[in-house]
Amino acid sequence: MKRPEQAYRRDRRFGGVIKQYAPQLHHFLSSRLNSETEAQDLAQEAYLRLTRVARPELIRSPEAYLFRIASNLANERLLKRAQDPAFVPLDGLEQAGEDGDGAAFEGTLDQRAEIVRLEEILDEMPPLYRAVLLLRKRDGYSHSEIAEKLSIAPSTVHTYLKRALKKCRARWSE
Repeated sequence: MKRPEQAYRRDRRFGGVIKQYAPQLHHFLSSRLNSETEAQDLAQEAYLRLTRVARPELIRSPEAYLFRIASNLANERLLKRAQDPAFVPLDGLEQAGEDGDGAAFEGTLDQRAEIVRLEEILDEMPPLYRAVLLLRKRDGYSHSEIAEKLSIAPSTVHTYLKRALKKCRARWSE
């Protein structure tokens, strides 16, 4: 079979799957990421990866494969989010310095130092521990929501959270 003919068959086969499952895929991604824009981006990436499969005849269930691609992309995005250091605006530092209030300025500096220390502790954690901890403590997700977002068991969420908190406490007291 010639390459253009293969591409045509692949586009025809997967095009129907993409059209049929687009709303469900978008809902799946937006509920995991809590971002319409990121959901759209990852859906497009999932479609591209599906259509670029080297041997499409080996895929028995294109819709399941599409959702697996999307799930993997969402997990990667969530881990990347969790690994990014939290943005802390420096406006408070500038304002405290302008007001001439030395105590407020020092308090703001102390808070900033604690944030930097916490970021260092979080950076030392395994990525999934960090993701679970941040999703729970920073973003307020329940164990079941975290389990769904990261495609892990709720009991694993509980274990990872417990271990992450233990590591934080141990490092903080050093």
